[in-house]
Amino acid sequence: MSIETLKKMGEKIMETITHNELYNGLINGAREVMNNRIFLNDINVFPVADGDTGSNLFSTMHSIVHHSELRDDTKTTVETIADSAIIGARGNSGLIFAQYFQGFSEGITSEKVITIENFATALKQGMEYAYRAVEHPVEGTMLTTMTVFYEALSKELGSHEAFDKLLESASEKVESAVEHTTEQLKVLKKSSVVDSGAKGFAYFVKGFLEGIRGHVIAEDDSESFESIPAISEDDHQIGDYRYCTEALIEHNESSEDLKSLISDIGDSVVEVKGKSKTRLHIHTNDPAEMFDRLSSHGKIIEQKVDDMVRQYDRIHHRKYKTVIVTDSIADLPEEIIDDAQVHVVHVSLLVGDETYIDKLTITNEKLFDVAKNKGIHPTSSQPTTRSVEDAFRYLLTYYDNVVVLSVAKALSGTYNVFSKAAEKFADTNKNIHVIDTKQNSVAEGLIVWQAIENLKAGKSVDEILSVAEQSISQSKILVKINTLDNMIASGRLSVRAGGIAKKIGLKPIVSLDETGDGEVFKIAFNPKTALKKILKHVKSVNESKGIKHYAVTYVDDPKLGQEFAEQLTGIVGKEPVYITKTSGVIANGAGVGAVAVAYITE
Repeated sequence: MSIETLKKMGEKIMETITHNELYNGLINGAREVMNNRIFLNDINVFPVADGDTGSNLFSTMHSIVHHSELRDDTKTTVETIADSAIIGARGNSGLIFAQYFQGFSEGITSEKVITIENFATALKQGMEYAYRAVEHPVEGTMLTTMTVFYEALSKELGSHEAFDKLLESASEKVESAVEHTTEQLKVLKKSSVVDSGAKGFAYFVKGFLEGIRGHVIAEDDSESFESIPAISEDDHQIGDYRYCTEALIEHNESSEDLKSLISDIGDSVVEVKGKSKTRLHIHTNDPAEMFDRLSSHGKIIEQKVDDMVRQYDRIHHRKYKTVIVTDSIADLPEEIIDDAQVHVVHVSLLVGDETYIDKLTITNEKLFDVAKNKGIHPTSSQPTTRSVEDAFRYLLTYYDNVVVLSVAKALSGTYNVFSKAAEKFADTNKNIHVIDTKQNSVAEGLIVWQAIENLKAGKSVDEILSVAEQSISQSKILVKINTLDNMIASGRLSVRAGGIAKKIGLKPIVSLDETGDGEVFKIAFNPKTALKKILKHVKSVNESKGIKHYAVTYVDDPKLGQEFAEQLTGIVGKEPVYITKTSGVIANGAGVGAVAVAYITE
């Protein structure tokens, strides 16, 4: 119905919208997406069935709602939305949406009154930016609905329809396009669902329309009321790459295409560029390589790595009703963690003003190189209470019990973070058990390994906890240090004492006492003597008490770890249950060339 006809009927006509109404509409649209995150997670099967599209869009929209501002003119207002979107963007869908807002902000004018023509021009630029952000655009996704929305409006520009009526008609076409995605992508058709990202965009358009009409949508804790379709598990595939990896970079003045730097190590590459920041997304098996390549192209101010294999298995192939949780300081082979679907909470490594994710975004070798080049000794940082609370909340969606085996309380605040986060669930019927292993590194890992074995054997939670508690007093770690430099740099040895120790060739054997605090177990004056003392001790313990299990770890040289394991095998009479590389946290303290053994006695 034309504007003239509506005027004759005495109806209120929306010929244009103000920049205030535009802002309210955008915020309203963001809230509508946020309120439907659970439904969007549940229908997420493309590009990977990891069930996180809703969560990723929630993060993007939450940042917009809580960090954007209504400014004096349209353009600067929308720029705050675009900037907020980049900061909060997560996942494929979140980054594409963020780039959409970036293009929209470039295309919108500064006038406080927006015509439908102005609006359509901005939508076109948003759509084009979104397509350019993706290395290999795929139709039947959010990109398609963005195109449909723009085309539906642009085709009707000369019809003299009211602004909101045009949007209403375009919204209906977007909904139809969403339904059609089931036919466009094979994986969606098999699962009988629509594309999650496309549906998210439809929610946004719906909320936007309500917003400019003055209907405010509140953030709703009740999630979506839509029925959730059943999804066939057998149809899901995780793809060739494991880690959904993202970087937020304060970029250099150069406007180079960063996608080309990393496109050979993964897929689903998306790049979102703002005025001062760029966010990159990729699915890869080597997050550390990505961050290494990006390190010379700007300051990396945020890193994110999600394990899509773990997310997928937890949703579709969960093995147990109890999940074991530990921190990344526990040294365990990845295959053992994978087999038992252990949830690992990663600590952070800080080198100056750069932060890395332990065991994921930097190797031990690279950690040493970065520290040397910067002339700074790295430090570590425990996870935040909020992040652990979120992890517990997520895990309790799928598991009846959560068993947390933490690094020694005496060494790290991580145990306190676990305990404090668990308190949030104390008044619920959820069972979270937090144990201080009073160990670190391979000794902590060995206690986790034993808990895994008991879980696999069908032991009850009480039995798993009881054996773990008993093992703490029966466990010991012995670390053979090759250099004192790291102990001096970390402050564990004073510069003066360290200097003297280096002059006389001191090689301490480091361990933990019964409380989990660090101690010098024995003193040696050369590496060979240190090794002999460790082997002698292990032999004595095996003869007097019997060694039930033991494991070996190394900092940077697998050959040293293997040779150490072979010597121990000759003494104990059996091979270690595993040999693995240490975490960056342990490497930072032990230094190049260090090896360690941990055991649990009979």
